[in-house]
Amino acid sequence: MIKKLCFITCICLAFQQRVNAQSVNQKEAVVDVTIDAGHKGPVISKLVYGQFIELLFNYFEGGLWAEMLGDRKFFYPVNSNEKLIPGNSRNYLGRWKPLGPDAFVKMDSANAYTGEHSVKVVMDNKSTHGIQQGGLTFLKNKAYAGYIIVKAKKGTIINIDVIADDNLGNLNIALPVIDNGFHKYSFKFRATTGKATFEVWAKGNGSFNIGAVSLMPADNVQGFRADILRDLKSMNLGIIRWGGNASSGYDWRNGIGDRDKRAPKYDYAWSAMESNDVGTDEYMALCKLLSVVPYIGVNAGFGEAYSAAQWVQYVNGSASTPMGKLRAQNGHTQPYNVKWWGIGNEMYGEWQLGHMPIKYYVIKHEVFAREMKKQDPSIILVASGASPFEMGATSVYVSHPEIAHVPYSYGSEQDWSGNLLARDARYMNFIAEHLYPISDSAYNEKTQRFDHVNDSLPQRIRRLPNRIKGAAEAFEQYVNTIPEVKSRNILMAMDEWRMKDGWGLEDALATAEGFNEIARHTDIIKMSAYTSTSAPLGLLYNATASAMQPNGLVIKLYADHFGSIPVMVSGNANQPQVAGTTGADRPATSSGSSTYPLDVMAALTNDGKKITIAVVNPTRQIQTLHILYKNINIAADGQKWTIAGTDLKAINVPGAKPTVSIIPSAVKNAGQALSSGPLSVTLFELNIKQ
Repeated sequence: MIKKLCFITCICLAFQQRVNAQSVNQKEAVVDVTIDAGHKGPVISKLVYGQFIELLFNYFEGGLWAEMLGDRKFFYPVNSNEKLIPGNSRNYLGRWKPLGPDAFVKMDSANAYTGEHSVKVVMDNKSTHGIQQGGLTFLKNKAYAGYIIVKAKKGTIINIDVIADDNLGNLNIALPVIDNGFHKYSFKFRATTGKATFEVWAKGNGSFNIGAVSLMPADNVQGFRADILRDLKSMNLGIIRWGGNASSGYDWRNGIGDRDKRAPKYDYAWSAMESNDVGTDEYMALCKLLSVVPYIGVNAGFGEAYSAAQWVQYVNGSASTPMGKLRAQNGHTQPYNVKWWGIGNEMYGEWQLGHMPIKYYVIKHEVFAREMKKQDPSIILVASGASPFEMGATSVYVSHPEIAHVPYSYGSEQDWSGNLLARDARYMNFIAEHLYPISDSAYNEKTQRFDHVNDSLPQRIRRLPNRIKGAAEAFEQYVNTIPEVKSRNILMAMDEWRMKDGWGLEDALATAEGFNEIARHTDIIKMSAYTSTSAPLGLLYNATASAMQPNGLVIKLYADHFGSIPVMVSGNANQPQVAGTTGADRPATSSGSSTYPLDVMAALTNDGKKITIAVVNPTRQIQTLHILYKNINIAADGQKWTIAGTDLKAINVPGAKPTVSIIPSAVKNAGQALSSGPLSVTLFELNIKQ
């Protein structure tokens, strides 16, 4: 009896100690993980660390491209009218207004330097007349350079003024006109103020015409902002896709040659004025500066195959070909040898310029592919695809109810990719898939709409890797049902992806889980291009500074440090399925490793001397990983890099000290246990015993 009481007492004491320990240390949990280096996947391509950019929208103008003046070639008339016709969604770019009464500033079509008109300023001796653009921001003591292209009577003095908003530190530069035709006059100055208005004026008799004006920081690199370029370079990107919605209304011939003579255009895809300063040769210069693979999307919307083929010839043809000769005349004698070419963008969507039914688009794709291959048989062609996942998920954006029931069936008219692959497989190397899940919504099959859901954080961020897993499931369906997909080794180009409503640290967690999921499907996904939103790839910037955001830090972290040979990771806790509809916004089996609530992925380095382990912890607890290693011997020491914080909306403000960064540290006595902090992405690098 005494022994029995003692035994019961011991059990009670042990239970109480466990309860007490949990109450004291509720912020720590344990996850069991098995890493088997004997099960390897296909190599992770450097091209999965890529970026998608529109032709100009949300990327170059007012950002990476260093031009500070809006509408520098005068697409819009210069007057005091506040309404622009047509409207300009790029309202963050500056606008010209008359300096003095409107009557003294006219638009002159007879003496247009480029486009429809130039600005004609009527002078008099009593007061100054000209044009002005406010809202400019400078860094004090920083050097700036610019030029103005003017036509005026010889001897006229053209004045450039930088008028400080506080009227302190005003600058004046006088430029004497040396001939009567349009001529470029350059100027430089060192800023003496922060906020200012830029003015161009003259006094005298007669008039003068302005064809174009430019102003950039003097430290620009071939026209690109040095600070943003530096941040992008540090991301170690693999590829940059240049295309998007705007490509379906873009004529590449308008974007070559002298930038000042390229007429500004209207971008109907985004209802915006396009200054047309960054074209093919500038894009190629950017790729060279960033050491990335270029990927050009041709206009398969309003465009036609002949134009696309001519573009291939301009980029890749020898100087003896007509378009190659034109490229050489523009200062680029050697072919660029661009291998990656996309035929159209989201041609399945009614928002896309030139959208058409799939039965017609399979014909258009084939015609484009044939003509482009004639110019360069070695190019890699990416078809504009959309699996039933993408077609169903984007049905929310169309203006009328869909005829078919979501989720769409494979092989049906709504299976855009399936139809393309079944009919045009011999005319493509890759087929595209775009992914923009929304973190707080789930597709309701009964109501046929997306409904708001209040998910936990692990479930919210799971929606991005779930879409990647869904795309992979769809592609596996094509491999199993369309013989040519396998025989021709057609693969998936995930050339647009990100959480549609993501930003801050929460977006970084989702992005990291996205890269983990890509690493699990390297047999299918050989490239990916993360979508820039409002700024180049995970950057925020203002007029004078740039700051890498948490999602950009994740891309840099993986590109810099994650291994290249994925290995099997498993655990004892499957990822729970999120709300939604299988085949529309979630896969049949949830994405991620069976290490809930963590997402864990591992890869060996190319030389086989190290293993890297990426851990996403979407909880507010410290998580300890108990790891069983198979077919590998791990050394006790290593290193790690961590991205973490306490505020899910945390961002880095340009010009301020970062609130989120990549923190490197040493790993001691790793053994079979690793620790992952709350709300973090941690990448461990451990040595392998040889």
